[in-house]
Amino acid sequence: MGTKLLPAVQVRNTIKELVSTGVVEGDLVEQWKKSMAAKENVEKMKKRAEDGDVRAMVNLGCTYRKGDFGLCQDHAEAYRWFKKAADLKDTAGMCLAGFFLTHGLGVKTDVVYGMMLLTLAAERGSDLACFTVGWWFQSGVHGMRKDKKEALYWYKRATDGSCSVQHAGEKNLKKAEANLRKLEANE
Repeated sequence: MGTKLLPAVQVRNTIKELVSTGVVEGDLVEQWKKSMAAKENVEKMKKRAEDGDVRAMVNLGCTYRKGDFGLCQDHAEAYRWFKKAADLKDTAGMCLAGFFLTHGLGVKTDVVYGMMLLTLAAERGSDLACFTVGWWFQSGVHGMRKDKKEALYWYKRATDGSCSVQHAGEKNLKKAEANLRKLEANE
């Protein structure tokens, strides 16, 4: 028999036929159906991304980042897709590629290039990038000078609903709002 595992195409096809005809039922069947649907959706997303669809590139990167829909978590692959979208001037792609670069996720840390991409994304209207730039100015990380006025500006942009790319998520927006209130209280 050997130690290599090979795809059992005949077995998969037999299971597929038994499920589709209703011969087998139950919780495991429902899980299998969901797994097959997720796999099909990922394949469609990969095809669109490979064909140049920047939304699909960013979504595929997010899928690899989290390890969703049957894919293993793979930060290098996530960064690759974010960078492809960034190279096509996609704001969300710039933000996420920049984040991965500044944190060394799946790619060698490059704080300067990552900060450049995140700042461009903030200027282009990414609420997540605005939150991040606000944090840099508030905390002085990555060699940034602490600048309350700049931090306030970026936190306000992140939270006022004016950003065209809203992908920060509720948790980050709540942090931005809390930081904004804290800075305003200390004026």
